Amino acid sequence: MNWMLATRAASHATVAAVITFNQVHNGELGLTSLALFGVLYLLASLGTHFLDRRKKLSSPSLGMPLIAPILVSTLAVIASTTNLNQLLAFRWLTVLLMLGFVITELMLVKKIGRKTLQGREAVITAVASAIMLGIAIGIDVGEVPLVGFFGAYNAILAVHLGISAATPKK
Repeated sequence: MNWMLATRAASHATVAAVITFNQVHNGELGLTSLALFGVLYLLASLGTHFLDRRKKLSSPSLGMPLIAPILVSTLAVIASTTNLNQLLAFRWLTVLLMLGFVITELMLVKKIGRKTLQGREAVITAVASAIMLGIAIGIDVGEVPLVGFFGAYNAILAVHLGISAATPKK
């Protein structure tokens, strides 16, 4: 079992559950879910990394993939405590997060190869992130659907990463 993927899947699932079971889908919930995701993703990545007995500090899954969630989480907290338009802030922070995921996953694919199991998983994550990026940047769907799509994106990645974590390596 790949514990880093499993804990990252749990962070995606938690955000998806928070959005799904909340009755109000607005910019405030979107910013809160972005902040929650960044914190959970950081804890999942660092926690499993430092609990791993191999102590590989140069892991390609640790460095770059953490930059966008940490940055977006910090900016989401700032945006939710100021008088910014919360829907606009949520939209552009989602764009930033998805762009970060697409770039880092494609860099990971280039580094480890598309034919490997981890490379194929990174391609799937990059494609899902690119679709969410297209929705966030290109379609003016409104407040409720945009937050809902973000919840659906997290649910899809939770399932994908959960299956990837449980898949035995060949």
